[in-house]
Amino acid sequence: MELTVRVPGSCGEVMQGIWQDEPFLVTCPIDRYSTVVVRPGTGRLVGGGDKARRALALGRAWCRCDRLAYDFFLTSELPPGKGMASSSADICAVLAAVAAVNHVPLSEGDIGRLAASIEPTDGVFCQGMALIQPETGDIQHVFTDVPPLAIAVFDAGGTVDTVAFHKARPDRARTDAAALYLGWQFLSSPMTDRNLGLAASLSALANQSWLPKPDFPAFLRSARRHPAVAGVNVAHSGTVAGVFFCRDACPASQEVVITSLSRQFPQWTYVETVHLRGGGISIENR
Repeated sequence: MELTVRVPGSCGEVMQGIWQDEPFLVTCPIDRYSTVVVRPGTGRLVGGGDKARRALALGRAWCRCDRLAYDFFLTSELPPGKGMASSSADICAVLAAVAAVNHVPLSEGDIGRLAASIEPTDGVFCQGMALIQPETGDIQHVFTDVPPLAIAVFDAGGTVDTVAFHKARPDRARTDAAALYLGWQFLSSPMTDRNLGLAASLSALANQSWLPKPDFPAFLRSARRHPAVAGVNVAHSGTVAGVFFCRDACPASQEVVITSLSRQFPQWTYVETVHLRGGGISIENR
């Protein structure tokens, strides 16, 4: 028996901030994954760090299993410290794998609460695109109609320890409430490419007072001059930004935008182009 569990990472967040004194984020799941392969063994976790090991212990406690006759091999396509939900994807993949081999039900709500007990979590484990309270894992809404947009990932460099960053910024409630409100109006409207891009752009600009990105307002203005671009998001506690292309943008148009931004803003490094997708956990038996 071999079981494969995959959880997508993210390119930052579509939106994130504080609303009515409660933290929230809208996740931005992409086609890059943390993967756990489960094979017969003795309960070892191979790969991952401390958070993944805590997830293994938490999964065992949830399933009330003293012994595991399986080994768990964790790999990831997601770089840590960039704001791409690498820890959330690892944690949720391990939790789902332990529950699956023990045949114990584990709902999305359960996963959110368990993951948040380890650290504030992204909602990449939810089908669709989730609005989540990251500190509790409470799923507040899920957008099911997720447009499959190409996203050019740019990196400002360095890394951010998300947990330490949030602890060091008790003034985070000063996020621009007006920008977040307007962004939410766009996101609550029909889920067009432009509405999604505008919501992401407004939240990204509001985040400049919280975690500034180098020359980001100019980067955003330059990107949005191109008809192929719907908007730009950021990792609100990370280092990456994502240029959202409209669905009808051809590869040649995307390349023009990437080349232009790379030339104008050498402090931003183009990494790769990924695709927005619905989140959720996939489990495959072999």
